[in-house]
Amino acid sequence: MRPGRARARRVGTGIVGLLVSAAAVAVLATVIDIGATAETLRRTNLALVALTLLLVPGQIVLRTLRWRLLLPLRADGQRPEIQRVLPVLLAGYLGNLILPARLGEPARAYLMARREQLSFARVLGSVLLERVIDLASLAVVAVLAALVAGAPEWIVRGMIIVAVVGAVLVALLVASGIARVIRLLAGVFSTRAGRMRAAFSHAINFGEGANGGGWGPLALAVVLSTATWGFVAATYWLSARSLGLEISMSGAMLIAAVATLGTAIPSAPANIGTFEVATVVVATALGVPAAAALALALLAHAIVTVPFAITGAAAVAHLSVSLADVAEEATAALPSATTEAG
Repeated sequence: MRPGRARARRVGTGIVGLLVSAAAVAVLATVIDIGATAETLRRTNLALVALTLLLVPGQIVLRTLRWRLLLPLRADGQRPEIQRVLPVLLAGYLGNLILPARLGEPARAYLMARREQLSFARVLGSVLLERVIDLASLAVVAVLAALVAGAPEWIVRGMIIVAVVGAVLVALLVASGIARVIRLLAGVFSTRAGRMRAAFSHAINFGEGANGGGWGPLALAVVLSTATWGFVAATYWLSARSLGLEISMSGAMLIAAVATLGTAIPSAPANIGTFEVATVVVATALGVPAAAALALALLAHAIVTVPFAITGAAAVAHLSVSLADVAEEATAALPSATTEAG
């Protein structure tokens, strides 16, 4: 895709996201008593909020270990050290918060590839695998949480569909299905122009990167993802408690799952509006009053966003990069990446 066209597409996506977020905020302001929400927030137990914030470092460590586990090996046969993966991961999370179209994902892949002299395509494949594993493990846990919490049938069915799709995608990626199909196509079109062969080379690298090293690393990555979602569920549970709301741990896990899945909807930076709508929908389905559900959404959103924004900004400063420039370079490199080191 040409740079000008890619830029126009990002601008278009950003505009759509702003409109969706504006609509979400308008709906919430119309159907919920904002005064009652403000009163609920005013009674927040700050000691419990502080305790909730202590869970954030655990999430960061688990997410860092998971991505490192799936990254391709360097030329020396080793994976990048944790202390070198951490700032790149945090910078990518900040990119997802402030850039349109989740450009933090290709940005962190590009940063890691450049920092460790790895194939950009393979690192990008590892990011895809990580996100799919995250989605699949979240959906499986959410199905169990929905059943325990006695959630409405439509929520249970939705989580089952997401879990099945995620499991199929993980199996396809880890079995190198993508890379094999691309190799087959490359053989068929091997006599075509060099540009096409380069595109196939890039795609094969991407597929091999999405393989993640086989079933062993996959199993451990699933364990780490599940543990991470345990931390996230505890974050929502403590947030609810700090507002005086009685929500079970299974209910908190279900709310966290749907709120996270809601971030896939195009929206303004930091998923403003869409996050709140998703949280309110599930919390009210579990019996939480609408005004209190919105208070929970706002508090939880701040807790799961602000720490990552602060640590991400610190990581960007440490790396001495501009996220906007890195995202631009990553977008430009997508169609032209070939077999680099790694």
